[in-house]
This record gives sequence, C-alpha cells and structure tokens, in this order.
Amino acid sequence: MKRFYSLALLAAMGVTTVSAYDFGSYSDAYSNADYREALNMGLKFFGGQRCGDTHNWMLENNKSVTKKYCHTKDGQGSVNGGGNGNYDLTGGWHDCGDHIKVGTTMGYAATSLLIAYDLWPEAFQDNYDGAYGAPNGIADVLDEAKVATDYFIKCFPSDGCFVYYVGFEGDHNAWVTSSKQSGMSVANGGDPRPVWTATDKGGPQAANYASALALMAMKYPDAAYRQTCKEYALKAYEYAKKTKSAHASIPIFYSNPNQEWTDELSLAAILLYNMTGEEQYKADALNYLAGKWESNSPLAWDTMTDFSYYYIAKADPTANNGQGGTYASFLEKNVFGLHLGNAKRDSNGFPYYTNNWGTNKLACGGAVAAALWLKLVEDGVISTSQNVNEAKNFNARIVDYVLGKNEFNHTFLHGFKGDMHFRIHHRNAMGRNDNPPSDTKNTCDYMFASGGLIGGPSSTGVFSNIVEGGASYTETEGGCDYNAPFVAAIARMVAEKDPVDRTDVEEVRTMTDRSFSVYPTRFSDYVVIDMIERAYDKEAVAELVSLDGKLVRRMNISGQMSSVIETPNLTPGMYFLRISSETSSVSYKLIKE
Repeated sequence: MKRFYSLALLAAMGVTTVSAYDFGSYSDAYSNADYREALNMGLKFFGGQRCGDTHNWMLENNKSVTKKYCHTKDGQGSVNGGGNGNYDLTGGWHDCGDHIKVGTTMGYAATSLLIAYDLWPEAFQDNYDGAYGAPNGIADVLDEAKVATDYFIKCFPSDGCFVYYVGFEGDHNAWVTSSKQSGMSVANGGDPRPVWTATDKGGPQAANYASALALMAMKYPDAAYRQTCKEYALKAYEYAKKTKSAHASIPIFYSNPNQEWTDELSLAAILLYNMTGEEQYKADALNYLAGKWESNSPLAWDTMTDFSYYYIAKADPTANNGQGGTYASFLEKNVFGLHLGNAKRDSNGFPYYTNNWGTNKLACGGAVAAALWLKLVEDGVISTSQNVNEAKNFNARIVDYVLGKNEFNHTFLHGFKGDMHFRIHHRNAMGRNDNPPSDTKNTCDYMFASGGLIGGPSSTGVFSNIVEGGASYTETEGGCDYNAPFVAAIARMVAEKDPVDRTDVEEVRTMTDRSFSVYPTRFSDYVVIDMIERAYDKEAVAELVSLDGKLVRRMNISGQMSSVIETPNLTPGMYFLRISSETSSVSYKLIKE
C-alpha cells in the first residue's frame, strides 16, 4: 500500500506540468462563521460514532430508539474463533456507518484529532461535556478523543496481549441503528460480538494507540488520567516494537499483511520523546525512517509519515535521514511534489486520487500535510524558498471543495448549512430500524445532519449519490478516518480566522533535557539546576539517585528559576539527577568527585 522512493527519484516526482490551477490567487469561499460551524460539525460527528454506553448523540436524540446505548457486551464474545472471552471492551468508536470497531482506523483518527489540538488548540471550543451537557472546561476535541483513548487502554488487557478488532462481517447484514443491532443475533452483529486479539502481530496499530495515548498524556487536564495514558502509551509502544513488522489483518476491509510499519513506529517514538524527554525514543524515531523517503501520497489510516516528519523536524530541524536530506525537507517535498502538485494538474484544484472509496479523505490528508509544513515555517522552525501562500491556499481549497465549492455545487460534509443532497452511507444518521430495501435507503430522508465527511468523487465530475446498490455506495461511505483529516485540515484555518481565547486554560507542558541546565556534571559540594524554559505543569521535583538506586537528595523546584542541591557529604561515584512532574520526567548523569 505504501511506496518507497530513492532520493534520486525525488526530482522527477517533484516535476509538474504547466499549472492548470492557480493557487497563488485563490480566495476563501466561506465566512469565518461557516468554517467554525463546519469544524464543530465535523468534530461532533465522532459522537455519532460512539459505541457502548458513551452518550452517542444520534441514539440519544432518536425518538424511535428506546435503548440509548449499544453493544455493552463487547469482550464477552468468542476470541479469535475460540471460546468466549472475559474482557471489558465496551466503548470506542464505530469504524464507519456500520458498527464494527477497527483498531487500524480508530488509532489513526484519534491521533489525528489530538495532533490537530496539539498544533492548533485555539481552533477548538468547549461547547459541551462528555455527555453533551454544559461546558466542562475541557475542549470538545478532548472529550471526543477520550472515548477512543479510554477504549485503547482496555485493548491491553494483559501483558503481551493486544485487542485490535471487535466484530465481523455479519455486522453488515442489516440496515438498523447500532442500538437495534446489538440486540440481534451474533450472526447479524449482536451481542456478544467476536473479539480478535494478538500476541505476535499488530505493531502498526498498537503504535498508533501509543501515539494517541502519549498526546492525551500531555494534553488532558486531569493529572490522574494523564498518568494512566502515559502508562499505557509506554505499554503500547513496547508491544509495537515487539511486533512491529506484523500488521494485524482485519477481516473484509483492512487486510494488508504487508503494510510497512516504520512510519507508525517513528511517530509513536517521537511523541514518547516529547512526553518523557528520554533521548532513546528520539533515536528510535530517527532510526525507523533512516535511509529512505517514505510516502503513500497523503495521510491516511496506513500512512502516518507526514506526521512523523513534522514532529522530528520540530524536535530537531537539522535531523538528516542519512541520504542527504532532512526530514523537514521530505515533508516539503511531499507537500509540493505530491499533494499540491497533483491538485495543480486539475482544473478544480483538487487531487482526485484513484481510490474506490472516494478521494475526499485522501485530499484532506494532503491538506493536513500542507498545514503541518506551514506550521513549521510560521513557527520559525524551518526556512524555505517555496511559495508559502500556495501551501496555505491549497489547504483552504481542499476544505472549500469539501464544503461545497466544487463542480457539483453541494457539500460533502453531510448536513453543512442544511444541505443533505449528497447522501452518506451511515445507519445511525439515517436513524431507521426497519432494515429497508436498497431503493428506500437511496430515497428516504435522513434523521440527522451528521457532519460526516462523504467519500466523494473518484475523478472530476464522477460521483454516484447512492448509499446502497452495486459498488457505488463506496463513494458515499463515511467514518472516523474520513472526518479526522478534515478536522485537522480545517483546524489550521479556524485557529487563524476565529481563535478561541485559551488564556484561561492551563497548558500541560512536557520537559526535555533542554528544559534545564544542570551543572557541574562533575560536582563536589553542590549541583545547580537552572530552568531554561517553563516546561512542566504544577509540580516539579528533583531527585538525586545513586547508581544502586538509592534516593539521596530530594527537592521541590516548582516555580524556581534556579535551585541548588547541597552535596558535601555524598560518597564519590556516579549519580543520576531525575527531574519529574505529573506528566513527564528527564534524567541527567553526574559524577561526584
């Protein structure tokens, strides 16, 4: 599914024909209020993907549904085709308009949402709590993503065991809401559904879980939950390392045993570096991608490379992959040689990727890559000779196309500005429990303006607006891995056009070995700790530990620009100075003379 290119081919990949579309002069098609509405709709769609007793708003607001929950026995069904399990695997997100739970897409989607929040927090409002009640002081994107990370924690029920899939193809037998389906027979997707676990495969999926959990460990306001996410991020990464080369094939739609793994592992490693400050994770991230330029066109459930390039460049703009190019330059080549280059060749300024499931989510993945590169440039991390305005307008053009400035003059964000002309293949959004025939599905009204991103056309002017019948329904599919890149792409725009005042929100920061200056490294009577940047949240503690693990000195350094640890009576030898907060820690090696 992924393609690898030697650097000798990069120039050829970057060559474009005479531009058919001028991005330099493009102007936004919608108002700031429209972009805000679209972001909020696209984000809330994830609430319609919620499984279990997690306040799925499409079930809560459906008057014909009496049971406002679904699949509360996940984990008690057969395990890998054998005897029944005794796990709690409730919660998480449905994959698409069906009700299976797929680690492959859920991990990608959760990571994408949390990266969007990490980079553009001012794009996200607090309009509700986790149950769609009053605002709770937590950005809605975190409330939505927590449904996924809560589930990821459950997916490691014991050491060396990873749950990567719940459900099977029988889920697709009936067109009913998830509530109705959970009460049907197991053969038709009812409780208790089959569970798929592994001990020797699933590394790429587990790595994406590690990435999402690491981001939540750095961003969620509650300290106890951050600590739990940190614990499971480390656990997920260790599992991913052990099984890195073995993708866990998902029945029906995600069977890809030859999927590469280096991008997922690299992203997880660099995010763990950000979370812990431990250099080994950074080294892992660089090693996984060393010696090649990796790309599978845009970001998608099987390609996290552009995310990894961004975070590596952020940590070290000069990091080189060993073939003469920096990771930042590879991100730039992807943006201008692949994503934007493809879009220029079409009169609509839209890259129609060959894909049986529509191209909108892939186009949005390319738009996110452009937004990542722009963030590096705008933050002064890298400099460039490229046209920054072109990348910015490419990002906007993809969003505008999805919202309705396209050759069809209708939105592909289902229900945006009241437009549901284009249909979405989504059972809970239609809200029916009578398993209607195809012709009824293709003509009846929807109950909810879902905010789901519809798959879209496979080429210019080609789109089949049906939800059932033949293979054309694939273009109307929607799901968590569709909306995630849309949310990330539009977040950059909303952060600029309609930013949320976050001055009252305490930022959770992560320390690294550059956060402090510790000296002298060969000490006698004292050790000085100078804070270089405020890199921790409420509390920070410095602990001096002997080589045999004995704690010999401890000092609270919260809020102190400079601290001194007295050491005149210590025995000569090697010591470790560990500085830690609720969310992260960093260590320094010192010698007492």
